Amino acid sequence: FASLKVAITLAFIGSVIAETVGGNNGIGFLMLSAGARNDAPTTFAGLFAIAVMGIVMYAICAWFERRMT
Repeated sequence: FASLKVAITLAFIGSVIAETVGGNNGIGFLMLSAGARNDAPTTFAGLFAIAVMGIVMYAICAWFERRMT
């Protein structure tokens, strides 16, 4: 379960980076376009949203680990 908790958060970050590079919508694209407009609050809001989602996914994996073992 330890590797699953690490892998799920890194996979989420990887998907955000992929959408930043090749997407037309999503949090990564929002952060990229806000950065181009020098809109710091929107950029940090996107970063905060990514952090919260990563923490939530980690917590879900930790909960599964407690339930299974």
